Amino acid sequence: MGGKSPALYLFEGTWWSHREVPLVLPYFQALQTSYGPNYGPISLSHRTIRTGDDIAYWIKRILRGERAFVYFACHGNRLELYPADGRHPIDREALIEALGHMKHNAVEFLHFGCCEMVDKKDREGSLNELAHFQDVRWVSGYVKRIDWLDSMFLDLALVARLYLPYRYAKSSKARLAARATGFCEQYEQLARQLGFCGVTCDRAGRTRLVPERP
Repeated sequence: MGGKSPALYLFEGTWWSHREVPLVLPYFQALQTSYGPNYGPISLSHRTIRTGDDIAYWIKRILRGERAFVYFACHGNRLELYPADGRHPIDREALIEALGHMKHNAVEFLHFGCCEMVDKKDREGSLNELAHFQDVRWVSGYVKRIDWLDSMFLDLALVARLYLPYRYAKSSKARLAARATGFCEQYEQLARQLGFCGVTCDRAGRTRLVPERP
């Protein structure tokens, strides 16, 4: 796949078992079908993850220059991922190491649709440590334990209302921070309820927390 069409990669855990359970895939397939006519072809790939090695393997297979949206869907707790049956966590160090395998400009957006993957006491710091990988422009997640259906809605909106318009912006200098602020204002009540936040990262490595206040 090349870098022209938007690319969505779903990295989903197995939730309550060791078997592959693609719970989020049908929702993103519906988004792909409904938004394709507006934006053109949207590439969608689903990968099951159970370990940090799985993340490393799949992240490095995303092509250079693809500018993809990578979405993590699994259990989370206190900044750790629990992709398989609630046990065997992937700690922060292992996650950062796995993400370090991404190619140049392969991933533009990273979103964690998981509980507690953002530090409530240091939102910006905990996001920044995930934002400095090979031209990543956006990283987001939740500070709280989240309701699955409510967060699923906001995750889909993030793709439809932020990633896709940004990806297809005519100007090469599309202002992501302004777009992200507008997104958080549009979905303010739900974002605040779930403890959603993100950081934008420009080409100079400077980051900005959105929303600035919880």
